[in-house]
Amino acid sequence: MEVLDRLLAIEEIKQLRARYCRAIDTKDWDLLASTLAPDVELDLPSLRGGGREVRGTAAFLALVKEWFGSTPSLHANHLPEIALLSPDRATGIWAQEHYLGPLYKAGVHHGHGYGYSHDEYARIEGAWKVAKVRLQPLFTIE
Repeated sequence: MEVLDRLLAIEEIKQLRARYCRAIDTKDWDLLASTLAPDVELDLPSLRGGGREVRGTAAFLALVKEWFGSTPSLHANHLPEIALLSPDRATGIWAQEHYLGPLYKAGVHHGHGYGYSHDEYARIEGAWKVAKVRLQPLFTIE
């Protein structure tokens, strides 16, 4: 890829991640769906521990609605490390802070936490989509 194409792809991925977080926090499920690849995967410690697998847009949206549907939330992502693997595949690591309001589900996830999101992206029909999200928590504040 040419330098300008690489820079444009990286910026498009940054914008994608911003829309993804805004969609969750504003409960804009159509916007969230538009950011996801059809075979998107979600890999969180609480899911792994419970043996739950989340794969596909419908399953992803169902889980996010279950956890965040009535819960005020804020997801802030910074310091992206984006690697373009090919013209249509990329990975990203984001420093992430999340805050979940007073309605969060105790024992399912924490109210205020910090960690890293390890993402995979796919360009589908010319648009970047989230293909996988794997959260690596560092610590939480209840």
